[in-house]
Amino acid sequence: MFDPLYDEIVTNTSDLMVYIVRHFFIELFLPLSIFVAVMLTLFVNWNWIPISSIERKRGISLEDVKKHLFI
Repeated sequence: MFDPLYDEIVTNTSDLMVYIVRHFFIELFLPLSIFVAVMLTLFVNWNWIPISSIERKRGISLEDVKKHLFI
């Protein structure tokens, strides 16, 4: 089997297992975990985390960022 992504030939079982694991993490797990992290950041209500008034004055809140993104 030829792996066009890495330009190598898979000839034995150990190479095949490395090929499957590498492609699973790079092509499926990594993009899916990044997608889930972004969706959690945008769609979860983070107001339950207590922050001080000084921290609120320091910058815009996540709620303000969400309002600007979804308008």
